[in-house]
Amino acid sequence: MRIANIILLLSTVAAGTLGFACPSPAAGKVRQFIMVTGSSGGTYYALGGAMAAAWNKHLESEGIMVAGVASGASVENMHLLHSGEADLGMAMNNVADAAWNGGAPFPGKMNKFRALGVIYPEVYQIVADASTKATKLADLKGKRVAVGPVGSGTAVITELLFKAAGMDMSDIQAQRDGFGNAAAKMKDGHLDASCAVLSVPASSILELKTGMDLSYVDIGDAELAKLRESHPFFTRFSIPAGTYSNTASIETVTCQAALYCRADLDEETAYKLTGALYEYSSEVAAAHAAGKSIQLKTALDGITTPLHPGAIRYYKEKNIAVPASLMQ
Repeated sequence: MRIANIILLLSTVAAGTLGFACPSPAAGKVRQFIMVTGSSGGTYYALGGAMAAAWNKHLESEGIMVAGVASGASVENMHLLHSGEADLGMAMNNVADAAWNGGAPFPGKMNKFRALGVIYPEVYQIVADASTKATKLADLKGKRVAVGPVGSGTAVITELLFKAAGMDMSDIQAQRDGFGNAAAKMKDGHLDASCAVLSVPASSILELKTGMDLSYVDIGDAELAKLRESHPFFTRFSIPAGTYSNTASIETVTCQAALYCRADLDEETAYKLTGALYEYSSEVAAAHAAGKSIQLKTALDGITTPLHPGAIRYYKEKNIAVPASLMQ
């Protein structure tokens, strides 16, 4: 869905469809802000709805309403923030850093955005039909694999990891589905495996395993080491045995999901959104498990691009040290 159509959609759908409540006529002047998230079935979309609900509950009286809408996720979100088509956006910290510095997959520096803070650890996960017996990346050669939507962080990481394993997209039958569509295709036998960046445990994987037997693909030490040569944001993450139907831990990689905004967002709004995100994180956590990771003490962990002045103001009030590199 293009952002140009979102305003029309917001005026015609019922409250709650996108995870927010419409202001009443008596609410006074209320400004509507668009937050781009990710594909339906992924963590960004569901978590974004929970975040929007918390903001709207506490900030509507101050004239702020947020609508969380589906998008292609991290890469597309950086484009939408840079172009001013969205006000807020969720993205992986490595993707935001690439946008700021003009690294792949961006054509040049796209830095008309600012950071507000970290949300949760991003965990890359590959699940496969158990009949494939896939447990490592090389096992996916020739298989039908959903590598993530165009413009998503999942697609970026998938390509990087396959390259680290000495493979490329031509070694598989790549499809560009988000995890929701990919899960449906796997159940119908139209896909062999799906890649996604999700929280742990991922509700979409928990749901998928109830309908079919799964195998889980590990990211090896050699692949991680190769990846970290050019992308030091990534670290090892072990998904504990029993999280899904896995009898042993699943060895994979993680970075950070963070919240960003357009650079010209006014300071007062950025200040209020940042404060409400961390002060009412328990309400977000009650609606989505990933919300448990929204904590003030880790709000700046992994942020490498400049913070919005409104966010800086909030952190200083909370005695959080802000590195000079984030105050450009």
